[in-house]
Amino acid sequence: MKFNISFFLIIVNFSLLNSQYTETINSNRPGSSHGAFSIGKNVLQIETGFKSSDFKNVNLKNSEILENKISYTIRYGLLLNKLEVFIDGSYNKNEISDLLKNESYNKSAVGKQTLGFKYLVFDPFKNKKWHSVNLLSWKKNRTIRLVDFIPAISIYTGINYNSKNSLSFDDPFSIIKKNTVYELNEKSINSKIGIITQNHFLGKWVLVNNFTLDRLGDSNSVFNYLTTLTHNFKNPRWSSFIEYEIIKNNVYSDNYYKFGAAYLLNKDFQVDTSVGLNHKKTPSNLNISIGVSTRFDWYKDEIPVDKKELKANKKRRKKNDKNIKRDYKLTKKQDKINKRFDKKERRLIKKNNRKNKK
Repeated sequence: MKFNISFFLIIVNFSLLNSQYTETINSNRPGSSHGAFSIGKNVLQIETGFKSSDFKNVNLKNSEILENKISYTIRYGLLLNKLEVFIDGSYNKNEISDLLKNESYNKSAVGKQTLGFKYLVFDPFKNKKWHSVNLLSWKKNRTIRLVDFIPAISIYTGINYNSKNSLSFDDPFSIIKKNTVYELNEKSINSKIGIITQNHFLGKWVLVNNFTLDRLGDSNSVFNYLTTLTHNFKNPRWSSFIEYEIIKNNVYSDNYYKFGAAYLLNKDFQVDTSVGLNHKKTPSNLNISIGVSTRFDWYKDEIPVDKKELKANKKRRKKNDKNIKRDYKLTKKQDKINKRFDKKERRLIKKNNRKNKK
């Protein structure tokens, strides 16, 4: 048993030390947070889901919105293992009971679309002293150490596009508030920036934190905080998660709780489900979600380059080139001397031959 665990830890550490790529799909679903690590160079990943939400707002005479949302994220490992480009988006279909105007209607809209880039700036797993496997002590490999609290850190940025019918500032009731004193319109284009941290504990727990400033360049920027804790079970196909989210701005603020599970059908395909809710009534929100994630894996292993050895080899080649040039010059010079000597020697021989004839 100890040998099997040590062997597993060696494999995990090897994959973390050498690249962001993993042998199995690494999806952000079913949570809403982004992980710090990219999916790997030349890997294309699609994460999509369906969410049904029930919103009620006591401040709007208990107006209700039943929202059905199809969301998607397309991720691609671009140029480097540390760099990822992604597109986030959604399509919403809402059944609205507007008790302010005493009317009911359906409304569909393309949700916010985001084109973004994520880059890993610090990877603690590259430090072999911190995250090497102790083959002599099974216990040390099964305890949380201080270095485990040093996170991987990524930064990301993106451009948001909002259609005319998109939700303004994440407020689900912005549709009802249109053409009233509560209406606030969001710009069609704005931006976002964020920091991501990720910690791994005991090979089974992963803690991800997202700190985001959204809708930058608009009259009401949004602060968003997400923390997600994921647990992998003994059966490696199963994992569960809990998540807490804060949305805060001058227009709409909320706290969300979410929990769920994911199942790995094969190394490139995952299914998931989750439930989310909040604890306020302006509005209240209860939702359920199902989703799938799949990837197209064109990743190729790259042989790690030892920069010190590369530099030393370059110096050796330069020195060898100098030696070859020097030897060539010396040889050429010696050839000239030899030619002169041969010429003199031939003259002497001719001269001696003439004397002998006489």
